[in-house]
Amino acid sequence: MSTIVLLLVLAFPLLQLPKAYSAELTAPEKTLTFLKDVVKIDMTKYNATLVSNWVDYPPHWGGLAEEVVRYNLDVVNESKLYVTCRFRENMLYSCSLQVLKGSPIFAESQPTKVVDATKGFLERYQTYSEASYIQTMCDMLDTVDLTKDATITSGNVKLTTSNQEIQNDPTVEAIERTSFEWTYTVNGVDASQNVVRVTFEGGVFKSFRNNWNLYKIGSSNVNVSREEAINFARNAAEDYTLQIYLDDGLTDVEFNLVDEPVTAELFMYPKETLTVYPFWRVELYFDKYYYSAYGIQVGIWADTGEVNDISTLMSMLGYPDDIPEFPFWTPMLITLIAFLVVAVIYRRKLSQRRDER
Repeated sequence: MSTIVLLLVLAFPLLQLPKAYSAELTAPEKTLTFLKDVVKIDMTKYNATLVSNWVDYPPHWGGLAEEVVRYNLDVVNESKLYVTCRFRENMLYSCSLQVLKGSPIFAESQPTKVVDATKGFLERYQTYSEASYIQTMCDMLDTVDLTKDATITSGNVKLTTSNQEIQNDPTVEAIERTSFEWTYTVNGVDASQNVVRVTFEGGVFKSFRNNWNLYKIGSSNVNVSREEAINFARNAAEDYTLQIYLDDGLTDVEFNLVDEPVTAELFMYPKETLTVYPFWRVELYFDKYYYSAYGIQVGIWADTGEVNDISTLMSMLGYPDDIPEFPFWTPMLITLIAFLVVAVIYRRKLSQRRDER
């Protein structure tokens, strides 16, 4: 009797493991389980073919293993899907589904409203993974209005919703892509590395990613204001040497900065492996285009004020559209138009010569 009790005690921790952590299953087996239990694909209808399965060690993960599994799911003449799932330390953190033919066949009818479908997916994922933080994300969906993009915050969780039309093939009607992204925030600063994201296309599950606990917060103290960060960036720019590749090789170029516009963005950024700190990214702009350079970018740690990096902002396509309007992109546009005109004239003359022959 005592032997049986001892065996039960030793086995108890294994019996309590959620499906997501089951050590007995291989990554390909976990993929099929996730598709069946969470995505709700009717796996009894599909012929599942393992396309590839390999392990990698991303350098920015500090030695953590990533295993990638790819499957073809096929129902002859009816439905064909291509699935990619990624595992970090044996835990599924990403899944994407590509419809190659027909539509996915689900084991049960899916909600017509994307919000309801997303909530159902998260609830099943919570059961699958036993991740308690998923409950807050489910609750936040109760206040979502998909008629407009929105941002909702609850404690340290920020939900961002977006809707857009996707048209990869002009011969096919555009479909609506709806994304829900939960970002971890601390003291109003987003740790965009730690997110949970669910995407639907045309009302059908498209992808899922869970990096919620991937990065630690090294510091949440923002001791440098926006104005101070800009001043630090300007001071760093005074010692910066702008170098451009010209005919004679790498050449130093004198430049002038304008007071406005200035872009300054605050977010969490890795300083150590899998550890993030508050960080200012400041962009200062030149008074004109210096060849392909239009400004300087300076990175500053918001907790210490230390300058982390400084680099040149460059573009071959003129001044970026998402930067406040600046007049010196015009010459680049004129040059591009002139080049296109010359190219068209040249092609016409070449065609005429061929016709004459």
